Amino acid sequence: MCSFHLAFLKFPLATIAAVNGYALAGGFDMATMCDIRIASENVKFGHPEMSFGYVVYSPLHDIVGGAQARELILTGRTIDASEALSIGLVSKVVPGERLEVEARNGATQIAKALRHFLLRTKAKIITEQV
Repeated sequence: MCSFHLAFLKFPLATIAAVNGYALAGGFDMATMCDIRIASENVKFGHPEMSFGYVVYSPLHDIVGGAQARELILTGRTIDASEALSIGLVSKVVPGERLEVEARNGATQIAKALRHFLLRTKAKIITEQV
């Protein structure tokens, strides 16, 4: 994993990906490195770069499990919002016009916790990821 990926995974506060449209290659990686993923109905996830680039595997494995992660990475197959939800890649699928509102609602909910507890909880998550 490159230093950018490690730095992103070690970010001390919760991150939310609001994914709309195509999340391919690095976009897919960025989404999997976030703590929470919310997608629009028109989202497509995939790793078409398998033949020419680097894929971040560990976060995807942690989210969807080894069998699903290997199949998605090794084949480069693209999945839609419905399949992403069914395999647990995203926690919610919403209409595109609601995506930003849903992401902000999630951030607002997280921000209700005391910062000390958020930092401690995220530190535990980081320890398990890296």
